[in-house]
Amino acid sequence: MSFVSPEFALLCLLFFPLYWGLAAWPRAQKTLLLLSGYALYASWDTGFAAQLLVYSLGIGVLGQWLARQPNQRLPWCVAMVLSVGCLVFFKYADFVRTSLMALAQAWGWQWSLPVWDVVAPVGISFLTFQAITYLVMVSRQPSSVRSLPQVLLFLCFWPTLFAGPIWRAERFFAQWDAGTPGRAREMPLALYSIVLGAAQKVIFATWLADTWVDPIFKSPEQYGGLALLAAMVGYTLQIMLDFGGYTLIVTGLALMLGFELPVNFRQPYLARNLQDFWTRWHVSLSSFIRDYIYIPLGGNRLGFARTQINVLLGMLISGLWHGPNWTFVVWGLLHGLGVVAVNLYKRACGPALPAGWAQAMTLVFVSVAWVFFRADSVEAALRILQGVVTNAHPFWQVPIWPMLGLVTLTVVFLMLSRHALDLQTRVVKGLQAAPVWAVGALLSVCIFGVIALGPNGVPGFIYYRF
Repeated sequence: MSFVSPEFALLCLLFFPLYWGLAAWPRAQKTLLLLSGYALYASWDTGFAAQLLVYSLGIGVLGQWLARQPNQRLPWCVAMVLSVGCLVFFKYADFVRTSLMALAQAWGWQWSLPVWDVVAPVGISFLTFQAITYLVMVSRQPSSVRSLPQVLLFLCFWPTLFAGPIWRAERFFAQWDAGTPGRAREMPLALYSIVLGAAQKVIFATWLADTWVDPIFKSPEQYGGLALLAAMVGYTLQIMLDFGGYTLIVTGLALMLGFELPVNFRQPYLARNLQDFWTRWHVSLSSFIRDYIYIPLGGNRLGFARTQINVLLGMLISGLWHGPNWTFVVWGLLHGLGVVAVNLYKRACGPALPAGWAQAMTLVFVSVAWVFFRADSVEAALRILQGVVTNAHPFWQVPIWPMLGLVTLTVVFLMLSRHALDLQTRVVKGLQAAPVWAVGALLSVCIFGVIALGPNGVPGFIYYRF
């Protein structure tokens, strides 16, 4: 069930009053939260819910084993193999099979490996990384081990269940121990986040997908260079509005449950280099890669050359984490090479670029890399990039009004990005000062506006497939 579907909105109208009404009975309130997570996951597939339950119980048992034998390597090795092994089995089995067959064919061998007919549960990549944070927490501090029901709730907390942000166990349980409030915390901020996120996703990201991205990426050979360039710009905006909008929605929902999610975006398209970009884009993932992969590999403690190798490995893993396709590997490699290039430039003491040029160059690089992220294959991505230069369709074949809409949306988005936090502060203060009836009226107008300007049907989120 999608977070922007009418069915979900109706269920929220029933769920939240009951949830807040159980404030005096914390155990019953958290039981309701646990059951709602599994019910929501089962709405996608009951088999997914069963797999989640088995996996979560396994993680809970492994955590207790780690706590009992904190200095033993065996429980830690078993925990990592089993937690990551499920991700590899469900998500990468067929990718490994086809890659081995392609490699064998390149060497003149005719291998035929059996097909592994498995379907990866929704959000398994996020689920695995969150499970790892729990196991690492327990291995570092055995006294932090949690009961099985607490682990189950952590891994099925439904605002982050399908597409993150990646929530670390220590932060979740710190808020758990502080006590979940019985009614919504920071309701004005929650409402602002949900409405803004829904508008970003349902109106703008969907329009970009339907008008530019999906048709052009599907048949790039039918379009000229200007249209292909528009599709690249369109996807650069679409993925930000889609994933950023999703994050805003779940952040607001979590606030209504009494939890504060980690910040996942800090206006990434204002970054002045790729290092800066990765402190702003999908922050929960980039910080996970830094703390759980890059630093354990040695970080920057083993010399400049080894640091660049660690950067490349971290970005390659980040790319492959997104999906079993070589396009994601190339995307991660491009960003890894880009960060290494920035490090080399800084080491050579190159002159600092003006802020405007630095931001523009970074945004162009990110937009080009997004082509590999979106394309179905590396070959398709290369055809699109080549077509930007070589496809000489007449200029007037580009639809003028959609093009003006894309240009306007791009300019307005970049301008508003510079003032996003100030705008949020002003709106939230205004909602806090306004009477309840006025807030309700404004909320109703916004909801009807999103419905009226949105598409028919329920649009999917890009990051649900990860």
